[in-house]
Amino acid sequence: MNRIAITICLLLSLAITTNKAYSQMPSRVNIEGTLIDSSKNSVPFATIMLLSVKDSTLVSFTTSNENGEFKLNNIKNETQILKISHVSYIPHQQNILPTNEKTLILKGIELKPIQTDLLEVVVRAAKAPLFIKGDTVEFDATTFIVPPGSTVEDLLSRLPGVEVDSDGKITTQGQEVKKVYVEGKTFFGNDPKSVTKNLGAESVSRVQIYNERSEQAQLTGIDDGTQEKAMNLELKEAYKTGAFGKLSVAGGTQDRWALRGNYNRFTTKSQLSFIGYGNNINQTGLNWSDYSEFKGNNAFTEYDNGDFGFIASVGDYNFYRISGVSRFDGKGFTNNYGGGTNYNYDNSKTKFNTSYLYNQTDLDYIRNSFRKTILDSLSGFNKYDTLNYNNKVFNHSIGTRFEHDFDSANKIIAKVNVNFSGDNDNNLQNQWFTDLSLEPSNHLQLSSIKDIDKYAITSAAIYNHKFKKLGRSFSLSGGFNTQNSENNTSLKNLNELFNALTPNELIQQYAKTDNSVTEIKSSLLYTEPLSSKFFLEFFSNFSNNITQNNNQVHDVVLDSARIDSLSNLYKQTTLFNRVGSSIRYSYDGLNIAVGFAAERIGMDGLNALDKGFDWSPDKLNKVYYNFAPNVMVNYMMSQNNMFGVNYSKTISPPSYAYLQPVKNTSNPAYQYLGNINLLPSTYHSVDMNLRLFNPSSFSSINMHAGYSLTQNPIYYALNTTFVPGKGVITVAKPTNMDNEHSVYSYIWTSFPIIKTKLTTDFMVGYSYRKQPSEINNVKDWNDANTGRTRLRFNLTPNHNFNFSFTTRFNYSTNNYQVNKTLNNNFYTLRLNADIKWQFINKTYFESSFDYYYYYNSKIQAANPIPLWHASIRRLLGKSNKFEVRLAAFDIFNKSLSIDQIANLNYIEQATTNTLARYFMLSVSYNLKGFDQNYQRRGGGGMRRRH
Repeated sequence: MNRIAITICLLLSLAITTNKAYSQMPSRVNIEGTLIDSSKNSVPFATIMLLSVKDSTLVSFTTSNENGEFKLNNIKNETQILKISHVSYIPHQQNILPTNEKTLILKGIELKPIQTDLLEVVVRAAKAPLFIKGDTVEFDATTFIVPPGSTVEDLLSRLPGVEVDSDGKITTQGQEVKKVYVEGKTFFGNDPKSVTKNLGAESVSRVQIYNERSEQAQLTGIDDGTQEKAMNLELKEAYKTGAFGKLSVAGGTQDRWALRGNYNRFTTKSQLSFIGYGNNINQTGLNWSDYSEFKGNNAFTEYDNGDFGFIASVGDYNFYRISGVSRFDGKGFTNNYGGGTNYNYDNSKTKFNTSYLYNQTDLDYIRNSFRKTILDSLSGFNKYDTLNYNNKVFNHSIGTRFEHDFDSANKIIAKVNVNFSGDNDNNLQNQWFTDLSLEPSNHLQLSSIKDIDKYAITSAAIYNHKFKKLGRSFSLSGGFNTQNSENNTSLKNLNELFNALTPNELIQQYAKTDNSVTEIKSSLLYTEPLSSKFFLEFFSNFSNNITQNNNQVHDVVLDSARIDSLSNLYKQTTLFNRVGSSIRYSYDGLNIAVGFAAERIGMDGLNALDKGFDWSPDKLNKVYYNFAPNVMVNYMMSQNNMFGVNYSKTISPPSYAYLQPVKNTSNPAYQYLGNINLLPSTYHSVDMNLRLFNPSSFSSINMHAGYSLTQNPIYYALNTTFVPGKGVITVAKPTNMDNEHSVYSYIWTSFPIIKTKLTTDFMVGYSYRKQPSEINNVKDWNDANTGRTRLRFNLTPNHNFNFSFTTRFNYSTNNYQVNKTLNNNFYTLRLNADIKWQFINKTYFESSFDYYYYYNSKIQAANPIPLWHASIRRLLGKSNKFEVRLAAFDIFNKSLSIDQIANLNYIEQATTNTLARYFMLSVSYNLKGFDQNYQRRGGGGMRRRH
């Protein structure tokens, strides 16, 4: 009995002591350590990760410094997995146990070098959520759990340091990701959104983010200091040789419907993809902003168009402008249809890409606006405007790119892009004018029907030869571009004057315009190494641009007689020549280039219609010369930290449309007149960039500031006459103004508050612009100040829940030096909260709430708009191939588009109706087919955690 009592007492004592010891353990600790190799040397720049024992998810991470030291702060004091990766060593893994100390010291963790006979061991041990090597950050996508059926866009939003906004733009380390590759290959012409919105997250094995050099640097082998962020998606083995896709069908209230699908077929050397969609819920598939990045239409990027040397002067015509694309910005109601295919082939020496896309959008809306125009301190007028707008566009785009390496010294690149488009506008606009005392003056009714058919071809070919001497190379490029458009416009404008003594004015006209532009261009570049650090570059650029325009205006009332004073037929030729040279210093991250170029722009014009003007062909023959210096300094302080300063000077000749002395009076209230005496504008710009990225904490700072001076800027000089009872007439004439100054800056920072759990980013920007103007022969200057801020928090406590909150505030002021009655200010506040929550197995709740608040000091009207969308979706079937979603859009039924504008001598606020509250039920099917041979071999590409 005594023995039993003694035993119980000892056990109780031990339990009390143990409990006391555990109660004294800190809840959170810091971990410090050092890394060494087998020779006892430190191991710098290794990736250190702390993983959960339960499911191997990433808890925290850092990198070792140059002395092999690392720290992990504020870590939960529990059993976890410490994993260390380095490109030269076998991955190391050990368990970290709870400790009584506030700081756990791990000294002398030894890493074993990789040897040939240990490669199999390395492959088995290499799996890790995160790996950092220099400027490349690599994520193991399989360790970041997203709901089944998610897209790559959903996956990216879960990765540390990666942000995806509501428009699908990807940002990391303070830079926008401009290119997304799949298995190192282009996908629908490198358009990031076509990849992230259509590719399934479950197909991705790894996500690699890195700095990509410019096309010129890749051709010459000489670092020019120009880089942009790029992303590569590695597919799981099963998906590299299989097929997968998704089909969604939806229907809802107010006769809303949607259909969307994609199919992808991959082999080791080729990719074949299809996408298609149709809907009436304002999802245009690819809008104006998307198309500017859609390289299926335009394979020319900033460094991939064959224009060698530093930036050239800008001509008056932009071939790479996309036509036939609905400029949809969320207003109104749309019916949308589209589809496309993309094919890639890559066998290491030969790369080939071709893509085709069709899109069609029918847009309708009603826009109501109020504009207050100030002429001087005593006079002005108001305009009340209602626009019934209908627009139908279609667009066919075919793009192809071919690249072939003959050997290590010779390469060719060839690109051709073809675009066919059509645009139909049918608009009815009513405008009521009053004076500032609200006394009615006149009613202007504008009715127009416009049909535009257009095609465009852009092409380029580049040949590059690298000599045996390192750094010596020669590149030659050539291109042919052409565009042709046919525009038929019918208009009927009635100006109803409220003064009974004045008759109403009726204008009925029919105009047909044929326009064609043809350009031939070439460029060459030769680089010569002066030493291992200094390089000399010689380049030349040539282009010949021929523009023909036939615009004939006919009076419908007068038996369709041609109105010579409004018609115009001309042919213009622009010959551009540039030769230049620059010397470059490139060593140890420092890149300095100083260059000079001599430019000649010759403009020859011929006007074929004799309309009684004092006009002769030689009056439009002009020659402009420019001496263009260019200075660029980029310093890579480390692989992740960069500082750069750039200066450039360019000129831009006036466009032919500005030079034509033809008056356009189709709108009686707003008329245009050309100006043959215009001078070219000259631009001076200085830019400074600072980018800092700490891979151990994933903290980023990005700063940008710049100044620009524009000499002889071209703006419309306005001459406005307002006669009560008779109406208002404004004549706009392009005019060279006094110098314009601009200052712009912003700072953006992002850092984790709790690694992998809670992150935040903050942006503040400011810009100042001193813009000249001329109204009724009075010159003025507007000091425009614009400020903007954004604060965002993103919380992901576990893979079942994600919450983000964003606030944006924009503020603008306009202060005129002469006519101070024009001074105004307005601001916009936007709050956004998004939730994604898996609250039951295979069941997900998603919600998005936006609050908008607009204010304009002149109109004295505030407009709060709350918008709330929510949905519940459920995965069905053993393989989760089916998905059912019930969604509610604009639950408060408050959706409305508001624009605030301050420009020259007026301020305006406009409201446009748009898609409001509706409910929708959708069903999706995930196609998952893959190589059966791989499946029998036990491939794990299809495994997924739940």
